Amino acid sequence: MFNMIPYRRANRSPSLFDDRFFRSFFDMSEGFRSGFQVDVRDDGDKYVMEAELPGLKQEDIELTVDNDVLTISAQRKNERREEKENYLYCERRSGRFQRSFTLDGVNQDQINAKYQDGVLTLLMPKTAPEQARTQRKIPIQGIDNNAQTDVPVQ
Repeated sequence: MFNMIPYRRANRSPSLFDDRFFRSFFDMSEGFRSGFQVDVRDDGDKYVMEAELPGLKQEDIELTVDNDVLTISAQRKNERREEKENYLYCERRSGRFQRSFTLDGVNQDQINAKYQDGVLTLLMPKTAPEQARTQRKIPIQGIDNNAQTDVPVQ
C-alpha cells in the first residue's frame, strides 16, 4: 500500500531520508504541522481514507484532484463573544490547512466522499492492475534470394 502516500513539495535538496521508505519512520511531526490526522487503509478493491476534521462544516472543506494529486483543504473560523457590564470578551481562531496525497493506482473518476460527525471518508476504488507482460520470442524473417522481393513480413 505504498501508493497512497502523502505528497510533499520539497524545498530543499534531496537526501537519502527523502525516500518514501524512510519518510514514515523519520517524519513523526507531520500530524502536528498539517492540522488534521488521516488514516488510509487498503480494503482490497479500494482504499478508504478517513480525515479527522472536527468542528468544521461540510462547506468549509474542499477536495480537489490535479495531476494525480488529491488535496484536502479546510478553512476554520471560530469566534466567541461574551458581554457583561463593562466587560467584553472576544476570542477568535481561524486558519487554513491542507494535505495532499498521490493517487497512484486509484480510479480518480470514481472517488466518493462523505462527511459525518467530524470525519471525512473517501472511498477510492483501485484501478485494474496492469497485465504482466510475458516473455516471448520474436521470429526474425530472413531474405530468401529465390523468393519474391515483395513478401509481407508478419
